[in-house]
Amino acid sequence: MPEIIDFRVTLPPREYTDPAGAGDERFSDSSYLANYNRIYTRERGGGRDAAAMVAAIGEAGIDRAVLQAEWAAGDYRAMNDAVHRIVADYPDVLTGYVTVNPDAGDDMAAVVEREVRERDAKGVNLQPFSYRVLANDKRFYPLYAKCQELGVPVTIHSSINFSNDRSIEFGRPLYLCEIACDFPDLVIVANHGGWPWVNELVAIAWKHANVYIEIGAVAPKYIGTPSTGWETLMQYGNSSLLSDRVLFATDNMIPFQRAVQELQALPLKDRVREGWLGGNAARLLAQVEDRLSVL
Repeated sequence: MPEIIDFRVTLPPREYTDPAGAGDERFSDSSYLANYNRIYTRERGGGRDAAAMVAAIGEAGIDRAVLQAEWAAGDYRAMNDAVHRIVADYPDVLTGYVTVNPDAGDDMAAVVEREVRERDAKGVNLQPFSYRVLANDKRFYPLYAKCQELGVPVTIHSSINFSNDRSIEFGRPLYLCEIACDFPDLVIVANHGGWPWVNELVAIAWKHANVYIEIGAVAPKYIGTPSTGWETLMQYGNSSLLSDRVLFATDNMIPFQRAVQELQALPLKDRVREGWLGGNAARLLAQVEDRLSVL
């Protein structure tokens, strides 16, 4: 049976706040993430700790997942520490991606190099809207150069955000094109599929062979529903143009089993469905491992 890979899961709250405490499955009501509680009111995927999340991943038939730290949910150092610890506990299931904070005053490129060389991180996740910084901000350029040198991907929030105190412009995919032009060997994964700029992201991925489209936090049934804005991805992603660069993900926002079942039901060619569910991610993860093996 073809492998299923969830390319983006995030840390359950208990794991980076107080590992011994009760945790909280809601987003913080006191933060800019509070409005997410209104948008994502139903059951989400994962669980309150890593053990529950890994169990749910397995129950859904998912073989592997990429665990991504995201500074948006807390101190980036604590997030990176938690990712390192959890991946060490579940090395056969999880691959770790770390994060940075441009306002922390740290050398972001040096942070990434240490995480990759010393703690086996395999990629970096950025949340431009959480920083109120565009993805093409030149403060990130040394980080992009380092990731290109190391051969590790950068995943970038590329879609709407639901924070009421900042613009959705921070997630516009157009800015990825400039990054891809300036760093032609950098693998860029556009998280969340680019909606409502799906056409824009499809064009950028068509132009740049190192840009991937990840569909986390979106119920797959809506991607296959006409008049939802996903028609271009369904057309190009089901053809030889982009079928090898679409990545299944949940972002812990959609229950794992539901997401798998809905993607399996999409009107895709069999080989394309297998690629979206895990084949494309498996190739990308293998390429990164090959590159890191010679460092």
